[in-house]
Amino acid sequence: MDSKNPLLHAQHVSTLLDQYDESFELYRAYSERLMINLGEVFNKTSLPISAISGDLMSRAILKKFLTERGGYYSRLRDIENLITVRVVVYFSDDIDLAVSLIHKEFALDDSFQPVTEMPDQDRFGLNTRRFDIKLLTDQYARPEYQRFNGLKAELEIRTVLQHSWSEVKGIFDMLVGRSRIPGQNVNKLAQISYLLKMADEELVRIKDQILQQNTLTNAQPSPFEPPPGMTLDLPQTLELKPVDPQKQADLATRLEAFILNDAVVRDMDRSIADHYETRLVYRDNFVTTLAEILVRLGLDREERLREELTANKSVILILMKNIFGDTSRSGVEFIHKGSSLLVLFYVLLAKTGNIEIIKKNVRAYISLKGLSVEDFANDLLTHYKKVIRKAPDPNW
Repeated sequence: MDSKNPLLHAQHVSTLLDQYDESFELYRAYSERLMINLGEVFNKTSLPISAISGDLMSRAILKKFLTERGGYYSRLRDIENLITVRVVVYFSDDIDLAVSLIHKEFALDDSFQPVTEMPDQDRFGLNTRRFDIKLLTDQYARPEYQRFNGLKAELEIRTVLQHSWSEVKGIFDMLVGRSRIPGQNVNKLAQISYLLKMADEELVRIKDQILQQNTLTNAQPSPFEPPPGMTLDLPQTLELKPVDPQKQADLATRLEAFILNDAVVRDMDRSIADHYETRLVYRDNFVTTLAEILVRLGLDREERLREELTANKSVILILMKNIFGDTSRSGVEFIHKGSSLLVLFYVLLAKTGNIEIIKKNVRAYISLKGLSVEDFANDLLTHYKKVIRKAPDPNW
C-alpha cells in the first residue's frame, strides 16, 4: 500500500477499520483469554503479582494510529499492539522470574519492535519489558482456541513504580497532544524517572535484607553455601596469596556493589536461580566468604572478575546444571546473589585437572548433594572436560 498517496492511504485506513469492526468481539475474547491464562500461570507460583490487565486499542486510537502509520500494515492482524496484556510485579528483580514463568506457557518473542515515532525527549522514564505473545502452537489445535490462531498481542512486564510512571506519562502525552513537552520540564521529568528507577532498586535491596533477617536463623543452606564458620582450603597450584584481612574487608565492601549492580553477575546469578526455579537473596556472610576466596586467588579487582566471568560464562552455566542440579533442585529455598562467582571458583578448580585438589577443596559442599567427595570431584572434572571439548561460545 502506497502511504504517500493520500487517497489510497485513506482507503487503506478505512479497510483496516472495517476489519476492526468485524473482528472486535474476536479480539476482545482473545485479550480476555490471554489474561485468564496469565492468571493461571501465576496462581501456581508464590511470586506476588500486583495486577494482570489487558487493553484492546479503541477505534478512535486505532484510526489515529493508522492515519499516522497505516502504511506499515497490510492487515489488521499485523498490528502487534492492537491487544496489550500487562503483568505488573512489585519488585524489579521479579521481572526476569515472571518472564521465565510465562515462557513455559506461552510463545514469547522479544525481537519485534513496535512501530513508533518517539521524539528523543520522550525516551525516558519507562523500562518496560515487551514481547510478542502467543499461545503455544499445540493449544491452537483445541477447538476453543482455533479462532485465535494468527492473532498477535503485545505483553508488557513492569513494576508497580514503572506502571505508575507510565500512567502519569500518558496524562502528559494527552495534555501536550502533538506538541512537545516544554524544554524546561524535560530535565525535571527525566530526574523524576531516574528517582523512580533508584526507588525500584532500593525496594529490592530492602526486601532482600528483610528476607535475610527473617530466614537467618532457620534457613537451610543452599548448594552454594559452606557451613557457618567453615573456611575454604584452596588448592596449592592456583598461585595463592596470603589472606590480608584489610584487603579482604575492602573487597567485601566492593563486592556488595559489584554483585548487586554488575550486569554480568546479575544475569548469570539469575540464570542459576531460574534453573532452580527459586529466588535470589543477598547475604553478607556469603560475600565475606567469597572475598576470602577471591583475595587468595588474586582476583581482587572487579574488572578482572568481570573478565573471568565473561570468559567462562558458558562453562559456568553448563557445569551448574550438571553438577548442582537434579537431586537438590526441588529443595532449594533460595540462591545467593554472587553464586556465579563461587561457581567460577569450581571452574578454576576443574582447570587444574587434579582430582586430589578438587576433592580437597569441595569437601564442605558435598553433603548437600548426597554424593561422596570422590563422586563429586569425578563428576566435576568429567563434565568440565566435556564442556571444554565442545568449545562453547563464551556468549552462549
